[in-house]
Amino acid sequence: MSPMILVALLIVGAMIWLVVYLVNQSAGVQQKVDGRERVELERLRNLIDDLKETAWDHRELDSALATIIIDKIRSHERRGRELGP
Repeated sequence: MSPMILVALLIVGAMIWLVVYLVNQSAGVQQKVDGRERVELERLRNLIDDLKETAWDHRELDSALATIIIDKIRSHERRGRELGP
């Protein structure tokens, strides 16, 4: 086999290895981002639940405002269920 062909095969093999390595690294980074996004989403859902409960618990202070807040949250939750995941 010619030395030029051998060098070309080594270069192509190295490039393929590099592409596979970079794709795997990218997948690992994406999983970390997805994990952080899931944590943030759960935190925000907990905040919304807490706001809804707070509005309900303190509705005697301003019942109209509490009703508006609770209705807006419930409407948003219903739209989310209708649209699906």
